[in-house]
Amino acid sequence: MKERVTLAAVGVLPREPVVLRVPRPSILVSLETASIEAAIGTSRIVVDRTGILVLPRRTSVTLRSRRPASRSVVLGFEPEVIAAVARSYKKLGLEEKKLETWLLRLELLPRTVWVHEIVHRYVFERTVLGEHANLATKFLEIEILKEVGFLFRDRDSEGADRASKEQRYSAPIERALAFIEANLFEPCGMKELARRSGASESTLLRSFRRELGSGPGEYWRSRRLDESLVLLRSGRWSVAEIATRVGYENPTSFGYAFRQRFGSPPSEFVHERPTKRAP
Repeated sequence: MKERVTLAAVGVLPREPVVLRVPRPSILVSLETASIEAAIGTSRIVVDRTGILVLPRRTSVTLRSRRPASRSVVLGFEPEVIAAVARSYKKLGLEEKKLETWLLRLELLPRTVWVHEIVHRYVFERTVLGEHANLATKFLEIEILKEVGFLFRDRDSEGADRASKEQRYSAPIERALAFIEANLFEPCGMKELARRSGASESTLLRSFRRELGSGPGEYWRSRRLDESLVLLRSGRWSVAEIATRVGYENPTSFGYAFRQRFGSPPSEFVHERPTKRAP
């Protein structure tokens, strides 16, 4: 069955740029707090968790990591899903021709909270559950492109009746996340993280749980495991080497934590290579 939205997961390592050729209208979304630089011709665009980059069809883009490593996805929209969005939301200004015209533009749009949630859910359905054409994926495909259309509509129309709410965190969380990303593999306690964030330990703990759904330690460990997945897919290091790099004393404890997060042992990813082509 032909996919209405194609998906390419891209792992980018420092000093190892990835070149993509995008054959259809697409969006580039960073899956983590780390930012990446997208080079298209003479343009240099930084994409982080606050934005989504619209890539016109037949675009060539070079991605560079601005942190230890980063993961992004490219979602490519086939005509079928564009037509489906137009059928559902034509009365709200999302006509098919208008959608096609918007998707011809290289544009960095603000990432709304809803876009943030549905893109991550869609990636989970496709990559973890292996679903391509169930009710959930079809709903999410329309929702993602509909939101992109609304963002274009709001940007082009003064006085639009829908305000975009960007994915932002409180100042202490922003400072804490920046510190975590800059010191991802360094040992650090809660006291130091709180000092860096400008909040008390109890306040920071409550803020993390409220805004990110986990404590600082759990979040930090998850980010290290995310980095380990990128390293495993690069095929350059053994499981034991990567376990040490991301802060685990032995491969056994690393393997257990990795399986808890991703549902499979790290050995299943050792021989994979980063995706080099867009959908």
